[in-house]
Amino acid sequence: MTKVGIVVNERKQGAVDLRARLKDWLLKRDTEVFEIAGQPSEEFSRDGELIICLGGDGTLLSIADQMRTRSIPILGVNLGALGFLTEVKQEEVFEELGAFFLGQSRIEERVMLSCTASSAKTRKERRLVALNDIVVSREGLSRILRLEVSVSKEKLTAFAGDGIIIATPTGSTAYSLSAGGAIVHPRLEAIMITPICPHASALRSMVFSADEKISVRILDRDGGAGTGAKALLTADGQENLEIDDSYSIEITRASLPLKLVKSSKRSYFAALRENFKFPA
Repeated sequence: MTKVGIVVNERKQGAVDLRARLKDWLLKRDTEVFEIAGQPSEEFSRDGELIICLGGDGTLLSIADQMRTRSIPILGVNLGALGFLTEVKQEEVFEELGAFFLGQSRIEERVMLSCTASSAKTRKERRLVALNDIVVSREGLSRILRLEVSVSKEKLTAFAGDGIIIATPTGSTAYSLSAGGAIVHPRLEAIMITPICPHASALRSMVFSADEKISVRILDRDGGAGTGAKALLTADGQENLEIDDSYSIEITRASLPLKLVKSSKRSYFAALRENFKFPA
């Protein structure tokens, strides 16, 4: 028996009705259906074959960090306004599901990020996973943030600004793009470093191999640490952690990729044209 999980953003118009129709369609095909509100059940995590995500890109991002021990293909159904991750429109979902069950769907693997935040002061450690980006930004109305960035243990730069974005190719069309980063094709295995409003005109967004280890630490005004300067560490805009200059931040490629079931109706370039209104 096939096991399929459904994640739904009930605030989206038509989401509840579509969930009911999907459950009926799946049950008629001898499929066991799991509704995923938070963490998937242990049984589903062990041998589930597909997750159907009803909502927008934010809904899909909310479950991306659950793919830490086993990556289950996700079919994103777009009920929102922007659909880079949720490519399938709701009127197409049954056709795409039929193709998946026949083994005809294309499944694309996306690089994910693993972030470890360790405090030398409290000896506490927090691990975050992101599909789009890890962001270190100044907190609230705090003053300018001073950061040091290293790549695979070699110092890259130290700068003052509003923060930094470490993004995957999938996340290159999100916050990184707004901060001046390039659009990077999602099948590339890369990591982007994009400063946020740096006080250095020569500092630009940079692209590195996904195998590099990115390290970030907060500096005080004189370039050192220990004054209690604070920042906010965010993963995909979903998980937040207040950090200070006692923290060391290390970001690497996650051990597992995210698996996305691709739409048979449109390509990545079609999604770019549609979402960014590129000239025809």
